[in-house]
Amino acid sequence: MRNHVESALFLGSDYRAWLGQPRPLPRPLGLRIGLASKVFDMSSHFSACAVRTDVLESMIDGSLLKGGRFLPTRCLAPGGPGPETLMVSTSRIAVAEGHTWAQPSLSGYYRALQLASPSGETAGREHDGLWLPVWSFDPASLVTTDGASVLSRLLEHCHYLIVEDEDLRPKDLLEHHRTFSPENLVAEDVTSVMGLRGNYAYVLWAKDQKAPRLGGERLWQQP
Repeated sequence: MRNHVESALFLGSDYRAWLGQPRPLPRPLGLRIGLASKVFDMSSHFSACAVRTDVLESMIDGSLLKGGRFLPTRCLAPGGPGPETLMVSTSRIAVAEGHTWAQPSLSGYYRALQLASPSGETAGREHDGLWLPVWSFDPASLVTTDGASVLSRLLEHCHYLIVEDEDLRPKDLLEHHRTFSPENLVAEDVTSVMGLRGNYAYVLWAKDQKAPRLGGERLWQQP
């Protein structure tokens, strides 16, 4: 994009505080498109959670899960099948809290992390299922320090806003919209159009702007 960029400015400050200022950006001289790429997921929460084995069976052979043949004590034992039989995939799996990874062989490790945490002293000691890492989106990442919507504030200074994020799911964006009720805001999910699998992508604009032809899915209907 550098051939189309007139200038670039680096701001070493929290974007939520920056957008809380009266005029964070000068007035645009032409079309201005904001880009928020991999920003909001930096505030996501990590936790070790118990996960039902049937959640993983669409990606991993369920018989292996039930038989416990994925455990390091069996895979790495003398005469065992070897490290290639460990289940430590980087494939993401959606869960209610956010997303996790198909890593059953590390279940004992993540259970130890949970037990070592303050909440683990009284929770989860008797669970015999799988323990996996779960990343959960933090709604506060979309709120400025003065309590406004980050997205609405950006669109006060940009004609369009492109958001690409690993953890910001459509349901999270809808919940943010319901909380702040920015009536003039339009959002379109273009994740499938862009062929993305590891991230979500959205284009947002104010309803008085010309709607771009993107072929995505509108997340809510405007009045």
